Amino acid sequence: MRASLAPLAILLILTACPALAGAWPRDKGGWFVSLRADTDAGRTGRGTSGSLYGEYGLTDRITVVGQLSNDDAPWTVSRAGLGLNYALSPLDARHRFALSFGVSAPPDTLGVMTDTRIESGLHWGMGFESPLGGGWATVTARVLQPVMADGDLATDLFGLVGLRPRDGWMTMLSTGRFEDEAGVTWKVTPSLGYQLRDTLWIVPGVTREVGGAGVTTLNLSLWLSF
Repeated sequence: MRASLAPLAILLILTACPALAGAWPRDKGGWFVSLRADTDAGRTGRGTSGSLYGEYGLTDRITVVGQLSNDDAPWTVSRAGLGLNYALSPLDARHRFALSFGVSAPPDTLGVMTDTRIESGLHWGMGFESPLGGGWATVTARVLQPVMADGDLATDLFGLVGLRPRDGWMTMLSTGRFEDEAGVTWKVTPSLGYQLRDTLWIVPGVTREVGGAGVTTLNLSLWLSF
């Protein structure tokens, strides 16, 4: 990951500006960290990229979220972000709703000035039982508003369904739609998770970009919670 991401991350932390998270808040005082690597399965020149995502439960309802990425996919183009997620629903509700607010920017100095975005999102989530085991579904809709007046608005819609067919295993299928000045890009990602220990999961997956460059990427994530 580019060394220039570090000072930008510190800047975002100091300014305490918000970003994005999901429908379920992190437990107060609890941490979640995901380290992910993506590699191009074809020969498009996109290469290998990495990202770091983290959550911290500030209160029972407020989760602090941070992310660093050096990817060049349309929906995760090289950016750093920080934000807050606020749970709207009762903490024991079946249907969960949350709002998120944040800021993101590219790692280079010029990009910080010209491509900083204010990000706001609405999140829904629900747990359920099925013949294949317990599961969950979540949908997130985000608007990415550039700070500069001549910037272009972007929108991001993301949905995921997951199942826990047995202890220590989970399967997930996510879809996403991202739109900016370059057009609309869809992506589909099936993935499988295996629990290595109580607090650690390994999650391999495949992402297929529909439209745009039509890139297929292989991804591998490590999830750590404590």
